[in-house]
Amino acid sequence: MIAKKITNKKEFMSKLLASESFGSFFVEQATIDTFNTFTIDGRTHKDFYKNDADYTDDSAFDEYSTWSLLRPVCYDLIKGKRTPLGFKFVFLCDKETKSKIIEQSGAGLTPDQVNLGLNIRFSAGNVIITTGCAYSVFTLDKTIEKAWDEYIPSFLTSFGIEYDDYE
Repeated sequence: MIAKKITNKKEFMSKLLASESFGSFFVEQATIDTFNTFTIDGRTHKDFYKNDADYTDDSAFDEYSTWSLLRPVCYDLIKGKRTPLGFKFVFLCDKETKSKIIEQSGAGLTPDQVNLGLNIRFSAGNVIITTGCAYSVFTLDKTIEKAWDEYIPSFLTSFGIEYDDYE
């Protein structure tokens, strides 16, 4: 696990809320504190689409919605004259990126055996990003965690997001 403190909050918030930079991440949960606390469970309700002729195959749905889909909702809750009291987004790595990270790490696990998480938290005027890794099997091998921890700084840098290590 690593933690990074975002140094240019305004630029970061623009990348997060007004661009597709984080669009492929799945949203496990979003909590936004403004005049109320808004909590979004990112799990997809497949039953919502059951009578829609365009969606006949349940397997076409992912377990979680993407940030691309939920970003406009969250943006509407955050925008305005007042800064939110806080927020927390729990993201999961998209399938394609997760498969690449697992394959390149050589850890010998399958994508369904590991979740790669990214927590984005705004509190007390700071934006902190932390990584996490959850396994559905027992392993002492930390290769995937290390690969994920190396991927995130390069991801942030690729979008021009400035950060420092957070202690």
